[in-house]
Amino acid sequence: MRNQHPLVLEYLDEVCRQIKARELRKEIRQELEGHLEELMSEKREQGMDEKAAAGFAIEQMGQASDVAAGLNHVHKPSIPWGLLSWLMILIAVALVTMYALDLSYTAQSTSMGNERMFFSKAIFTGIGLLILFVLTRIDYRKLLGYSSMLYGGTILLMILAIGWGPQVNGGSSYLSIGPFIIDVVGTSPYLLLIAAAGMLNHMGTGKKVFMLQIILFILIPVLLYVKAPATAALFMYIPAYLLLLIASGRNWRFIAPQAFTFLAIAVCFIIVHPWSKQRLNAFLHRQEASADAGWVYIQIDNAIRSAGWWGHGFASFNQRLPYAYSDTVFTYIIYSLGWFAGAFVLFSALSFVVQLVRMTLQVRDSYGKMLVCGLGLLFTIQFGWSIGMSLGVLPIVSIAFPFVSYGGSHLLIQLAAVGMICSVYQRKDMIRIVRTK
Repeated sequence: MRNQHPLVLEYLDEVCRQIKARELRKEIRQELEGHLEELMSEKREQGMDEKAAAGFAIEQMGQASDVAAGLNHVHKPSIPWGLLSWLMILIAVALVTMYALDLSYTAQSTSMGNERMFFSKAIFTGIGLLILFVLTRIDYRKLLGYSSMLYGGTILLMILAIGWGPQVNGGSSYLSIGPFIIDVVGTSPYLLLIAAAGMLNHMGTGKKVFMLQIILFILIPVLLYVKAPATAALFMYIPAYLLLLIASGRNWRFIAPQAFTFLAIAVCFIIVHPWSKQRLNAFLHRQEASADAGWVYIQIDNAIRSAGWWGHGFASFNQRLPYAYSDTVFTYIIYSLGWFAGAFVLFSALSFVVQLVRMTLQVRDSYGKMLVCGLGLLFTIQFGWSIGMSLGVLPIVSIAFPFVSYGGSHLLIQLAAVGMICSVYQRKDMIRIVRTK
C-alpha cells in the first residue's frame, strides 16, 4: 500500500489509541487504511489533490471517537457467563463433596483420612482458575503456530510415562516431577486434540496427507494408549478426534476410513486385554459375577437404592463403595445427600454441556470451532460416562467426573481447557470491519 498522507496517519493513530482490544489494533488499522485508500483513490481519479482527497476520505469515515466507539461495541469480548456460572456451581459441589469425604474418612480412621482432600482440591482449584483466567486473556490463535511442537511434546511425555513412569493401579500413565505425580496419559487427549486442531487447520486432503493423519493422529496415539494401557483416554480420544475431522470440513469419504480404523482398533483392544472382557462380563452379568468384578456394580446399585430423596446424611460413610472420591463420586453424592442432590448435580452437568453446544454453534472461525468442538466433546463424554458408571448403567473404565472427582492434574487440564474455550468465545465477534458512511 502507498505511503499515506500525514492527515490519514494522524487519523489512524487517533482511532487505534481508543481501541480497547489491543490485539486487534493492527488488524483494525490495516482495514481502516484500506477503506481510506479506496475513498482517496476515487477522488484522485477525479483530479483532487492528495490533501483534499485525504480530508474527504476522513470526513466520510466519520469522527475518530465515533468510529472507535462503534468498533469497541462490535468487538466487545463475549463473556460466556452461562458456562462460567455452571462451572462455579460444579466447583462448589466438588469442594463440598471433598470436605464431606474428609470428614467421613477421618471419622472412620481410614487411610484416606490423611489425604486432606478438601485442602488439596481447594489449592488445585485456585491454581486451575488462575490458569483459566490467564488463557482467556491470550488470543487462542497465537497457539496455532505451536501445534506441531505441542503434539511432539505430548507424545514424548507419553512415551516417558509409559516407559519410565511409576506403576499406578496397574497402568503406566504417570510421571513424577518432584513431589507431584502427573497423569500424563490420562490428560493427553486434551493436549492431542488442541494440537490436532491446529495441524488439521493447515493440512489438505490428498492421499499423502490422509496417510500422515492416520499415522500421527490414529496409529501413534492409539498404540501408546494400548501400551499404557489407558482405556478411558482411548475411548475419550476416538470420538473427539472424529468430531474434530467433521468440524474441519472434511468429507465423509475422508472421515469414514479413519472411523473404521478406530473401531477396528477398539475391538482388538477389548479382545487382546482379558481384563476388558472381564469388566464387560461383570457389567452385563453382575449377579453371576458378584464374587468378582460384579461386586462393584452391586454396591453401586445398593447405595443408590438406599439413598432416598435426602440420603443418609452429610459425610455419611459407606465402606462398601469403592473409589468414592473419583470413579463413583456421583454415587457418593446421591448416597449421602439423596436423589434430590443427585438430580441437581446431573442438571448442572447437563447445563454445562448445553452451554458448550450453544457456544460451538456461535463460533465462526474454523480453528476456534475445532477447538470448542473437540474439547467440548471430551467434557461431554466424561460427564456422560462418569454419571453412567456411578448409576451402574455403564461399565467402569476410570473416567473422572469433570471438576468434581479428586485429582490435581485432571482438574488443572480441565480448567485450562475451559480457559481455551472461553478465549475462543470471547473473540467470536472480532469480525471484519464494515465501512461507515
